[in-house]
Amino acid sequence: MPGTRRLSMTSFAVAIEPAGQPRLAAMAFLAHVAAAASPWLTGTAPLLAAPLSFLAIAGLLATLGHVPGRHCRLLALAIDGRGCRVRLADRPRWLQAKLGAGARAYASLVVLEAVVAGRRFGWLLPRAALPPDEFRRLKARIRLSC
Repeated sequence: MPGTRRLSMTSFAVAIEPAGQPRLAAMAFLAHVAAAASPWLTGTAPLLAAPLSFLAIAGLLATLGHVPGRHCRLLALAIDGRGCRVRLADRPRWLQAKLGAGARAYASLVVLEAVVAGRRFGWLLPRAALPPDEFRRLKARIRLSC
């Protein structure tokens, strides 16, 4: 139609390199510590409580690996006309990637999954991790692609 503006995928070009999120890491730490302590506090048998606590602590390590900061391997993400690219901590150059099926956009949180050569990397990004415009564009891009 004349006079209507068409949106293209380049309207939602995203280039992000979020800063560390110590508050999110602290919240994840507290949640996992509470999960690890709960079997012991409820009087669960030690043979069952020990593996449950171990799983909660192992889950903490996996969760902290997705919170932006020095412990996360994913450093930067760019999605534009050339596709999806990521930069990892151990590789200085940009690598081709694609958004994984686990990527989700919620009102105040983005769960990002990028797949690079069969390996999955991700971020948990609260609204405060990015400037408002970048956060909106990232959410739009995830909703369009998943």
